[in-house]
Amino acid sequence: MEQPIIIVNTTMTKEDYRKFLYIATFRRNKLIIPFLVLISLIGSIIVSLGNNGHLNFIKLIISWVLLFALAFSVVLFKVEMKNAQRIKTDKTGAFNSINTLKFFYDKIVIENKELKSTGELKYDQFYALLESKDYFIFYLTLNQASLVRKKDIDDLSSFKEFIIEKFRDKYKSI
Repeated sequence: MEQPIIIVNTTMTKEDYRKFLYIATFRRNKLIIPFLVLISLIGSIIVSLGNNGHLNFIKLIISWVLLFALAFSVVLFKVEMKNAQRIKTDKTGAFNSINTLKFFYDKIVIENKELKSTGELKYDQFYALLESKDYFIFYLTLNQASLVRKKDIDDLSSFKEFIIEKFRDKYKSI
């Protein structure tokens, strides 16, 4: 029987999930901040136009800052609500259970004894692999991902070399 090249035992805490949501919201999609800036600018222009059609520059700047702060706060609120909902509805015990990832030459086998689950995926079946400061995020689809905490990896440099070679154009450091 073929032996795995690398084995990683990792877990995801509630704090890891919260960090992941922020990464997915702000780091994965680099357009979210420019979009909020643009939307708040458009809103502030509308607010700052006087009855005579002239723009009040002071009112424009103040309303732009306030509208951006409001839009940013709404995004943060949505992330926190999504996090709270996921934690509240987690009946599987997914948080803090150990996922064992076995990396073979052509596939990854994921096991979770606590949840009594096993899955096997070829590297080309993944949507993307993102690397952040603390995690490797394996995207199965655009909206479904699995985290591997870097602190759970014994030899980070050889793991990174192996995994980047397997994911090539699907790999991105954020």
